[in-house]
Amino acid sequence: MNAHPPHPLHPLHPRTIAINGLGRIGRLAVRRLGAAPEELLAAVNDPAPLDQVLHLLRQDSVHGRSALPIEGHTEAGQDYLLLGARMVPLYHEPDPALIPFPEATRLVVEASGRFTSRTAAAQHLKGAVSHVLISSPSPDADFTAIAPVNGEELDPRRHRIISNASCTAHATAPMLKILDEAFGLDAAGMSTVHVVTNDQRLLDQAHPDRRRGRAAFQSIIPTTSSAFGALHRALPDLPPGFDGVAVRVPVLSVNLVDLVATLRHDTDLEGVKAAFARAAAGPWRGLVALADPHTVSCDITGRSESVIVDLDLTHLLGRRFVKVLGWHDNETGYAARLCDLVVDLAGRI
Repeated sequence: MNAHPPHPLHPLHPRTIAINGLGRIGRLAVRRLGAAPEELLAAVNDPAPLDQVLHLLRQDSVHGRSALPIEGHTEAGQDYLLLGARMVPLYHEPDPALIPFPEATRLVVEASGRFTSRTAAAQHLKGAVSHVLISSPSPDADFTAIAPVNGEELDPRRHRIISNASCTAHATAPMLKILDEAFGLDAAGMSTVHVVTNDQRLLDQAHPDRRRGRAAFQSIIPTTSSAFGALHRALPDLPPGFDGVAVRVPVLSVNLVDLVATLRHDTDLEGVKAAFARAAAGPWRGLVALADPHTVSCDITGRSESVIVDLDLTHLLGRRFVKVLGWHDNETGYAARLCDLVVDLAGRI
């Protein structure tokens, strides 16, 4: 699990990035990129009509009102988003192969949640579009990125369809890396206490996963997590058998990663805590943080770090068996990492 420093700054080309899909992550990405100093956003595509898009971009039940002024405009039959002083075309094409992205578009963020396979995402590769970044795990993308854990291995010349893994993968990878660097890892497993998502049923209804078909706000729902596949693809030297479960709980914001590991070298509880404190203050600053005492999930909403480790909940059994818990805002943190990668790629393609 080699970690590398981020790429050096690259010159950024204006209006080179488009976003397909304005779901939970797509909308946060629009807010973030729309407010960035660089004018990178070329266009947005979503089947919903302009008035509904505007309503959902301006205010959010979890994240509140957008600090960026967002308005709409229609001219000659074409819709536009007014993001502050910037005017960005808004298309409504359900078929990715038919989206008329502007000629300068070189990178498409595939955030609809529908086109996650390589073949499906590659429909965006037309005109000047040379790369697609999928905002979720993909079974067969050219590369799965969890920067900075494996970001140095991303080669835009070879990797055209790129997955940004999952929120849980981005939270778990630094925890694994910090433990591995400090003590070595013989074995590890993880469970994620995960919020409700749109891939569950509000009331009981048919679903391929029978547990996810049960009313989301009525039960604690054990299920699978796409994070494990993403972690194995991004970190091929994970300890053998690394796996676990997701436990969906009836809240809207913030997940909790429960990581257990068998270490290769003896330590004590203070040694484990010190390793995470050093990482948060040093090489992982901005990506890893430490939770305040007595934290609960709502305290983490809006935090942009990949993981906020709760040292008060850290346990060590004997000298080598450790349990570490880390919070993360599954939307704000993930959208921040997605936009970090977008800006990096925009300067390299």
